Amino acid sequence: MERDHGLEYLRAVACLFIILLHTVYSTTLMYSIRLNTFWRFGGFQAVTDCLMWAVPCFVMVTGALLLPPGKKIGYDRLFKRYITRVLKAILVFGVLFGVLEYIFNPEQRTVQAVLANLYEVFTGDTWSHMWYLYCLLGLYLLLPAYKKIAELSSERDILYLLGVYGFFEALLPLLGIGNIRCGFYIHVSSIYPFWLFLGYWLHRWGKRYSRRMYGLLALGATAVIAGASLLRTWYGVHALDTLFTYSSPLTILQAAGIAGWFFQSKTDSASLAGKALISIDRHSFGVYLIHMAYIRLLYKHLHFDPFAMPPALGVLIVVAFAFVLAYVTDMVMKKLPLFKSIV
Repeated sequence: MERDHGLEYLRAVACLFIILLHTVYSTTLMYSIRLNTFWRFGGFQAVTDCLMWAVPCFVMVTGALLLPPGKKIGYDRLFKRYITRVLKAILVFGVLFGVLEYIFNPEQRTVQAVLANLYEVFTGDTWSHMWYLYCLLGLYLLLPAYKKIAELSSERDILYLLGVYGFFEALLPLLGIGNIRCGFYIHVSSIYPFWLFLGYWLHRWGKRYSRRMYGLLALGATAVIAGASLLRTWYGVHALDTLFTYSSPLTILQAAGIAGWFFQSKTDSASLAGKALISIDRHSFGVYLIHMAYIRLLYKHLHFDPFAMPPALGVLIVVAFAFVLAYVTDMVMKKLPLFKSIV
């Protein structure tokens, strides 16, 4: 398939904003005692809620790349290249993060702690950002069925599928805001197949809509999310929590706008910005896997205090620290036998 730089740019930018999301979230957890005003707490929470688009965009890029009829993926390639890679990543990095806990936490240096770590890799209770690998594995296992649907479906069929998924997985749950229970459902387990097919539709058919429209959609949805987040924080309206998830209609509109905008990217791949984004994209999987280790190192073990300076500056320093070290680490891992088949 011809290289699509818009996909690379989106994945690179999503990678950077995932680091920002995890940094802001970790800052809130570690230094919540310092967040002594609704304004400051609301600001951090609003930023977190406005960054939920990043992981769905990763899934949409996967759908745009793997679902087109021209992309042939047999069972042999599926298991040897895709599924084996994710399983190795779960096992290797799940154990690696357990080893880091063993090194930095003397109270966990027991045989029971080591065995518990291995069990947590199986149950998915390892470091929080690893959930995405378990999600990706499930999507890969069902990829042959998803590809059949994509190959045999017209645009109308895909829109119907997206409509059904969106109605039952994104819109009906909003009834919970009013404490209304609905007994209707469809036989799916999550919103993530929706994201997979949305990325496929946006990349194949969505380019007929203007880039300006996608930009306005993303900005409008982000503004509504920020306002709703501040409202939830200031007035304690926790019924609005459902608006800040990966299945929220607002997140769907926001992520669709951002992805649609990047899928029509005009950035020259030979420019400095284009080359930088392509380079980040090539290291994005490894950066995603390892960046939390550096955030935890800075906060939990080096006791870096972002509130010793303007909080926004402190957070950006953590983001830069985690990204640069994760990027360099991925460059090293690509040369090591144990890791190069993963990253």
